[in-house]
Amino acid sequence: MTIDIFEKRKQVLDAPGHVLVLGGPGSGKTTIALKKAVRLIDDGLQPGQSILFLSFSRAAVARIGEASKTEVARTKRYQLSVQTFHSFCWELLRSHGYLVGCPKRRLELLLPHDEKVLSGGLKPPHKGETPNAEWNVWQKERERLFNEEGKITFDMFAPRLSSYE
Repeated sequence: MTIDIFEKRKQVLDAPGHVLVLGGPGSGKTTIALKKAVRLIDDGLQPGQSILFLSFSRAAVARIGEASKTEVARTKRYQLSVQTFHSFCWELLRSHGYLVGCPKRRLELLLPHDEKVLSGGLKPPHKGETPNAEWNVWQKERERLFNEEGKITFDMFAPRLSSYE
């Protein structure tokens, strides 16, 4: 027996817990996720709760933001948060960086072009390669910059947030 697309979408919407939706580009993954979010909002969230959409790309965040204007009632849009992984991590680090070793209240982003100047143009080793001595020295300097000066690079966001000490 074949289940049609409408039935599969209904199963996703009706599922009480988490659901993994797989599909190629343009197959409707984001649309069904937004519809499920709207249903959760309409069913009522606890005070202070919201639905969080995380994406790797700003383009996807923009698409979800635009779609939410037609799919989510204006009075309920505040319960929908749409961010990139980097912006979400940045928000966490700025508000709770002291928990992961940042000594300063004000965290600063070390932009790629500034890091390139400071590192003398060093590039990270390719996957599977052993880091050379210069790269190891630069890694220690990046740690120092974070721990003493509150400066962080994009690629340190996730490792910092996942290594609570």
